[in-house]
Amino acid sequence: MLDFKELPSDGVRFEQLIREMLLRSGFEVHWTGVGPDGGRDLVATETASGLLAPFSRKWLVSCKHKAHSGGSVGIPDVADIVDACGAVDAQGYLLACSTQPSSGVVKRLEELQLKGRILTKFWDSVEIEKRLNIPELFPLVHQFMPESAKAQPWKIYATQSPSVWAANYKDYFLYMSCRIGHSFPALAEVEAIAAKLESIRLPGGGWSQHYFRLRAVYYDDKHEQFSVFADYLYPGTDQKTVLSPKVIDAVLKTGRGLHSDGVGEWYLTHWDVRFVPTNPHSDRFQVDSAEYYESWMSNFTVGFAREGWVDEIDDPGDPDIISL
Repeated sequence: MLDFKELPSDGVRFEQLIREMLLRSGFEVHWTGVGPDGGRDLVATETASGLLAPFSRKWLVSCKHKAHSGGSVGIPDVADIVDACGAVDAQGYLLACSTQPSSGVVKRLEELQLKGRILTKFWDSVEIEKRLNIPELFPLVHQFMPESAKAQPWKIYATQSPSVWAANYKDYFLYMSCRIGHSFPALAEVEAIAAKLESIRLPGGGWSQHYFRLRAVYYDDKHEQFSVFADYLYPGTDQKTVLSPKVIDAVLKTGRGLHSDGVGEWYLTHWDVRFVPTNPHSDRFQVDSAEYYESWMSNFTVGFAREGWVDEIDDPGDPDIISL
């Protein structure tokens, strides 16, 4: 069970959670501004291919966070739905709430849809939790409700390939595969890989935040070696603060053992870190966008580097080296 009371009572983090859920589900999303209750509504554009031609539909998304009081969303909380939708040219209305709508609100939404005035849907706390329990959205639990997430740090899913597994660990979405075995690598070793990546201190903050995102772990169980795939996301306008491959490899030590006791090393690990300039100000920005995975699946599943191991990569734009 998720505890929505982990989200502050002002509702801002709840609104951000719903926004991220919509973005990762393929919607184009932007804020409408602060409403009369102090909250911000969202406009989410849904695009479908259609039988003859693509079409899109706008949804006005109203977020109501009442988990701290435990109260239901009442009629006064959703007044003027039709006028609000008309103001942003929305054909649908989605109520997202961290508790549940009252019976009166449910009836009101049903009446509006039956009259053909507008499409209506609601996500209560049960529906939101169910939607978060899929690979694309599960990392948001770790990002927004870390205490709830501690009870379930891993979720692993079979794929169409018998030796490739999709997984959520913390707030990462990654693929795991083995050269011979039809199972995934030892989870304790994947956790050690993630911890080593996380040990690198990144520059930036807020809109200038830099990110390391773990994408895949391949285990050559014949030779007991790992190939690790990660993306280094940095603001495209922030070239001068980008960590250099030399600085990154000083921590990761590609081609060396994942573990060492001072005498010997084991589990040689090769790190493929791809440098990716981003625009974090864009409404479409996602740290785990599908584009970061789809083009590289063959590399992930056979352990071949995409653009070279980290100690082979030239510095992007010759950025200043930042001391760790």
